[in-house]
Amino acid sequence: MAPSSFSFCYSAVVLLCLCTVASAQLSPTFYNTSCPNVLSTIQTGIQAALQADSRMGASLLRMHFHDCFVQ
Repeated sequence: MAPSSFSFCYSAVVLLCLCTVASAQLSPTFYNTSCPNVLSTIQTGIQAALQADSRMGASLLRMHFHDCFVQ
């Protein structure tokens, strides 16, 4: 096997492994033990951002959509 085809095969296997890991499901209780105050911390930060700039809500919604729903 030529070195370039070996590196291609190796890269393909690594990519397949990463894709398998990336398809894991999210859990609403993921941070319950590692960061129990995460929801109140996020809520406080978002409220502060909305008070500083009322357009921030639309920006955050758009970011959330592109981060979570676009495949």
